[in-house]
Amino acid sequence: MNSTTTIATVGILAACLTLVAARVATQDGMISPGTTQADARKLLEAGNKRFVGGGMESHSWQQEQVVKTGAEGQIPSIGVLSCADSRVPVEIIFDMGVGDLFVNRVAGNFESQESSGTFEYGVHALGVHTIVVLGHTKCGAVSATLAGKPLPGNMGMLTAAIRPGLEQLIKEKGAKSEAALLDAAVEANVRFQMRQVDATSELLKKAHAEGKIQVLGAIYDVDTGKVRFLD
Repeated sequence: MNSTTTIATVGILAACLTLVAARVATQDGMISPGTTQADARKLLEAGNKRFVGGGMESHSWQQEQVVKTGAEGQIPSIGVLSCADSRVPVEIIFDMGVGDLFVNRVAGNFESQESSGTFEYGVHALGVHTIVVLGHTKCGAVSATLAGKPLPGNMGMLTAAIRPGLEQLIKEKGAKSEAALLDAAVEANVRFQMRQVDATSELLKKAHAEGKIQVLGAIYDVDTGKVRFLD
């Protein structure tokens, strides 16, 4: 083993020890353990209701959370796979703050090996027990996938990751208005990416089968600010 490998290994072990210490601290009551699987959706729905109604609370205690999470570490219970669209600021629309959500953002909110690795870390090292796939209305990546036109640079990888979930809708393009088709496609993409959470990762698939994690789907309306969870 060369010196570079040794240094990297020591770094990884140090990180693991830090995470273990954080988990022990949680058990001792030093850090709030967050919410349960059963309450995760209700917590997010309540936060979105505050956001829509203008009664947001998180801003009033952010500095305290910065200090707390900086000193004691993070233990987010909920992970979110969201689009990178600037109209969808995840923590804000759910009225959550520093250390509350483990967020992974990419245009089109699609699951990939990189995303899976991120959530594997969240589940196994941080205690994430809920993954929310969050789509949104008027999604440009989904719209581009429906259009089916070649895209320059690396943008084609976005539509390639979304298209498998929209195949049936693409075949039926003439049966719906453009707006209705896009709305249906956004939901179809969310449902497809929910399935991809298991399909892309054996670790997450096993955790899901064992009930250690749950996967939820939701759609954010960029016109109203409301989040609708899928049943």
